[in-house]
Amino acid sequence: MGRPPKAPQDRHSAQLNIPLKPADYARLRTKADKAETTVTDFVRASALGQKFTVVQSNNPDFDTIEQLRRIGVNLNQIAKAMNQGNMVPPPSIERAVSKLENLLTKWLVDDTSHDHRPKL
Repeated sequence: MGRPPKAPQDRHSAQLNIPLKPADYARLRTKADKAETTVTDFVRASALGQKFTVVQSNNPDFDTIEQLRRIGVNLNQIAKAMNQGNMVPPPSIERAVSKLENLLTKWLVDDTSHDHRPKL
């Protein structure tokens, strides 16, 4: 079943096109990205004096995710080598794994700020 149609007064049917310098558009895009919204929604809210709350997410960026993947690969290699030699992991590795597990839990489970784009 599809989404019910909006009432005529709630539709965004009027359109305003304004020319911008590339530098001005880039500034708007940066501000919209920081607010985790689209440029259109950011400009609409700003022009109409509407306020919306920006919730800062603790989610890692792409580079952090890539570094975490590399750490995971290294931990896997350490675990494999230790298993082949029937070795007990040193406390330092156990602490590092525990910290990593806590960090991932914080990002993947505890952070509820994934969908907070303003609805205008």
